[in-house]
Amino acid sequence: MIAAIELAMIGALAAAGADGSDPVLGYGYRTLETYPADWDEYFREKTDWNAPGAWAVFAGATSLSLTGGGTILVEGAQFGLVVGAENLRGERETRHGGPDPLNEPGSYRLALDALAILSGNPLGLPIRALEPKRLLLVRPSALMIERKASLIALQFETTFEIDPLDPSAGIEDLEKVHLDWDVPPFGGVDGDPVEDGIQLPAPADGPGSADASDHLILPQE
Repeated sequence: MIAAIELAMIGALAAAGADGSDPVLGYGYRTLETYPADWDEYFREKTDWNAPGAWAVFAGATSLSLTGGGTILVEGAQFGLVVGAENLRGERETRHGGPDPLNEPGSYRLALDALAILSGNPLGLPIRALEPKRLLLVRPSALMIERKASLIALQFETTFEIDPLDPSAGIEDLEKVHLDWDVPPFGGVDGDPVEDGIQLPAPADGPGSADASDHLILPQE
């Protein structure tokens, strides 16, 4: 469920983009991924990412409880979304956008649009609709400044359930067991004296690639 929520958040933004299935934005996201572990490493190695960009991540949960039926209730589940803009015109434009905001949206617009799209949205999943919690400007690193990028983080909260596992699920009755054995060569046995080296004879239950075989049929109650 955690991964499904992350991907559904990204999917909701993709669908709302100009080329999406439910377009409500005048622009489209060019980068939609899960959250990188290290932003500096990301900006250093992934120089081909394009703005507008958005990255989703699970940030933990505040409460876990076990219900009488064995279901785990995950409350206060926190999910983060970082939106990113870049603009070679300057630092101000990375936040405010360029002269044509549809083609050059700034990070402020990206954040507010994402907030509107995701807030109150259950994402088509059996979860409580996402509730907005925080909106923060990501402190720019030297690489972000060099890239002329601006990032804003959004935090959402939801609740969902995890069903208990059935230990017997997917396990069928064991009726037959077949084993093939690779037997190391040993002296005194040569199944084909014409061929060079020691050739083990075929298993008793028929020719095959195995040196020896066991085939068991287990009694069923």
